[in-house]
Amino acid sequence: MANTDLIDALAADGALSIDEFEQLLATYTAADRDHAASKAYRIARQQFGTSLTAWGVVSVSNVCTKECLYCGLRRSNEQVERFRLSPEDVVTAWAEGHRLGFRTVYLEGGDDPELTDESMEHVIWLVKKQFGDSTVTLEFGERTRGTYERYFEAGGDAYVLRHESADADHFASLHPRRMTLANRIRCLEDLKAVGFSTGCGMMIGSPFQTPAHLARDLAFIADFDPASVSIGPFVPSASTEFADQPAGSIDKTLFVLSLVRIMMPTVDLPVLTSVATVHPRGREMAVMAGANVVMPNLTPTVDRAKFAPYDHKIVSGAEAAEGFEILSRRMAAIGYSIGPTAPEPRHR
Repeated sequence: MANTDLIDALAADGALSIDEFEQLLATYTAADRDHAASKAYRIARQQFGTSLTAWGVVSVSNVCTKECLYCGLRRSNEQVERFRLSPEDVVTAWAEGHRLGFRTVYLEGGDDPELTDESMEHVIWLVKKQFGDSTVTLEFGERTRGTYERYFEAGGDAYVLRHESADADHFASLHPRRMTLANRIRCLEDLKAVGFSTGCGMMIGSPFQTPAHLARDLAFIADFDPASVSIGPFVPSASTEFADQPAGSIDKTLFVLSLVRIMMPTVDLPVLTSVATVHPRGREMAVMAGANVVMPNLTPTVDRAKFAPYDHKIVSGAEAAEGFEILSRRMAAIGYSIGPTAPEPRHR
């Protein structure tokens, strides 16, 4: 079957076989990519119109005890200037985002032992107490089910945990021995069972990745049925053993993003900072390929550049309001506005 026929079948059926996904990823041409992007663009416009949702990012901590082989925030990187926001800092940062019209706050952090269950419950509770119409999305990695339950009961609405690779051997090649795909999947299943709106995702062009690996990722996403999928190119970090590896292709990143939009018309597809890091118009290109969420950074400017899991991360020195205005103008230039709407918060 021709690749354009496979893309049309994906739109009609919502899934392909792993072999069909692998064929697409191994042999697609510029014409195939454009066919997928055009279809994904139309689907996104039908579902979301010309209004993009904003998730206001607040980086709570860059302290991490993990040693993920690709990540510049890994524990052994002594060149990182570590930081940790106080609960009051988090609330102040989100107050600015809320004033700008955002209604989803995206709290992210490493595996920081100081971010105890009690401290995270307090942060989530403070945000919900002061901004009851806000959706709280969390990204704090692998935790126990008990911890996830506490986050949920405190008021958390959504949780993002990128699966990184649905192939166990490939996953192992990117992580230290004590981290396994089986545990990552356990965490994702726990998050869903607890009640979180759960997101997964992967890097495109990560070391050792093949079309077969990406085909398994797409099949996993179709089966897991996440609420959001975070897709961005691999960008190397000088502080890791993958420092000399090439960055992932923006072309393939956009192709995979389009395939996910075609496969899952209503899923949230955020525009990650990594796409702007590898291409100056990456954000615009991602929206035109089917993305529907932008992620303005609300982290205090003094700490924003310190949350750098990869090199050359695009970090504006502008204050939140100024940075949002710049982003708004760029999206307006391609016919989009950034709206205040967000999914209905689960907690009131």
